[in-house]
Amino acid sequence: MSQKKFVIGCCVAGMLAAFGARAGGDAGLVGAMWLAEDIGGAGVVDNVQSKIAIDGAGKVSGSGGCNRLVGSVQVDGDRITFAPPATTRMMCPPAVMDQEGKFIDTLLRARAYKLDEPFLRLLGEDGAELVRLIRSEP
Repeated sequence: MSQKKFVIGCCVAGMLAAFGARAGGDAGLVGAMWLAEDIGGAGVVDNVQSKIAIDGAGKVSGSGGCNRLVGSVQVDGDRITFAPPATTRMMCPPAVMDQEGKFIDTLLRARAYKLDEPFLRLLGEDGAELVRLIRSEP
C-alpha cells in the first residue's frame, strides 16, 4: 500500500470515528437507514416502509410509512430519546396510517437501544422491545 493511500485511509477512519462519537459513540447506529421489521410484536404491513436514519449531529429523518418525518435524538451510551418529530400531513389508507402512528409512538417511548447487527432494537423503559429495525440501503 502506498503511503498516500495509507494517509487517506487513516483520515477517513478518523473522520468516521469522530462522526460516531458525536452521536453518542456508536458509529454503527449513525449513518444507516433503519427499516422497521416489527412494531410492538405485530409485524408490519407489506410494502409500507417505516424507517429512520440518525446522523452524527443528533438529527433523525425518515418516514412513518406515509409521511416524512424529521426531528432530533439524544444518544448517551445505550440510552436513546427521540423528540417529537415534525411530519408531513398526507393521508394514506387506514392500515398505513395505523402503522405510522404506532411507529412514531414507539420512537417517543424508546429509552434504550440494542444494536445487534443487522438489527436495531428500540427498548422501552422496562427493557421490552418496542420495535425491531433492520439495516437497509440508504
